[in-house]
Amino acid sequence: MARYLVIRLSAIGDVAMLIQLLYSVARTNEQHDFVLLTQPFMTELLLDPPDNVEAMAIDVRREERGVLGLMRYARRLRLERFDAVLDLHDVLRTKLLRSYLHLFGIPTKHLKKPRQERRRLVQNSPDKDLTPLPPMWQLYRQVFIEAGLSVPEIIPPIDIHPLLMQSFERLHPELLLHRGSKVRLGVAPFASTPAKTYSPELMKQALRTLVEDGRFEILLLGGKGKEAKTLSSWEQEFEGVRSIAGKLDFSEELILLSTLDAVVSMDSANMHLASLVGTRVLSVWCCTHPAAGFLGIGQRWEDCLQPEGLDRRPCSIFGDNKRCHSGENFLCSRSMSPDTLTQPLLELADGFAFNQ
Repeated sequence: MARYLVIRLSAIGDVAMLIQLLYSVARTNEQHDFVLLTQPFMTELLLDPPDNVEAMAIDVRREERGVLGLMRYARRLRLERFDAVLDLHDVLRTKLLRSYLHLFGIPTKHLKKPRQERRRLVQNSPDKDLTPLPPMWQLYRQVFIEAGLSVPEIIPPIDIHPLLMQSFERLHPELLLHRGSKVRLGVAPFASTPAKTYSPELMKQALRTLVEDGRFEILLLGGKGKEAKTLSSWEQEFEGVRSIAGKLDFSEELILLSTLDAVVSMDSANMHLASLVGTRVLSVWCCTHPAAGFLGIGQRWEDCLQPEGLDRRPCSIFGDNKRCHSGENFLCSRSMSPDTLTQPLLELADGFAFNQ
């Protein structure tokens, strides 16, 4: 039996992808133990893990932010007596941690990022090569394989234990009121950067169409603070639309997502959280592109909604660009008609079996 330290510090979507894969790897390799090292708030994503999976928190925003704090933490990791380190992040912090442990004879494997291929994908050219890169989860998978572990070809979503669902229903009965009578739709209109975010005004037009259609129960998804405030105003503007922004923790949000029929999301964490529990996502890609390898596990390319006629897309892999290749201010965020979002959803409603 071996004890593996698996490192991924951020971002939420990347950690969610890893958890889905990690659960499958752990169940296939029951003789081994796996410890996921990530930031404290992301340990909540380990919902009902296999018995041989646990989380360990590292606070890179406070105590372990600097080099001295990282070295103190590395000494602590050494005392944990891991048999191998799998670095699935490969940034400066994780390189320092794995290098320290390697000095004491602990074998390490790390993620190999396709940096050159990513540069090709975002070059400012109208004739760019959009050949898809390997999905991020497959890059993770390769690290597990290199470590000598058995890894399934197909990665299923995680299951929600019936007791967890029952507990959620007792705590939040109002969020399941119309379950089964309408298309339960989650709408997550925000992303981590403006360049990845579809125009809020156009999104509101799409929402208005869905509300007027009458066949949808719509839950607005988002974070605390500014996002919650904005979605609260949308809740008041549209009858029958409920905002849950900032009201649930990660584990509760995962349970809620598992009850939805579909989610509309940017290329953002919500796409990966919904993928983690097997919910279909219609994902909106503005300055980024699914060819970069960040489509949620199990999601379909046909469900990727993208603006047409912008031959210089994508401008960025992660959406952290300050400028747009088009020369305008994030034209890709405003170039997609609301009908592009609503049409597949109306088709979904056409095929939905109503129990009214």
